[in-house]
Amino acid sequence: MVNEKSKRHIVSSIHEITIGPKRLTKYERSRIIGARALQLSMGAPPLIDLSKYPEIPRDPLMIAEEELKRGILPITIRRRLPSGEEELISIKVFIESSPQS
Repeated sequence: MVNEKSKRHIVSSIHEITIGPKRLTKYERSRIIGARALQLSMGAPPLIDLSKYPEIPRDPLMIAEEELKRGILPITIRRRLPSGEEELISIKVFIESSPQS
C-alpha cells in the first residue's frame, strides 16, 4: 500500500522491504529493547506472563529482550530515505521471517 503524498509504504512481507536490510539492525534492536526496558522499569506491565516462565530473570532488559524475541511488542519500525520515501515495518514481519533457534 503506497501513499503518494508522503511516499509511505506499509510493508506486510519481508520480501517487500526495499530500504535497509531485510532484518532488524543492531541499532533498531537496541532502541526497541532500551525503550521497552525503560517502560518496564517505570512500572509498565510485562506483555508475557512471567509466572509461566521462571527461567526469565525479573530484569527489565531481559524481559524486553524476551518480548522482542517472541514478537509480541506492538512496535513499527520507520525507515526513511533522504528523498522522503518511507517504509513502515511491523516487528512481526522480522520475527516471522527469522530462523527459529
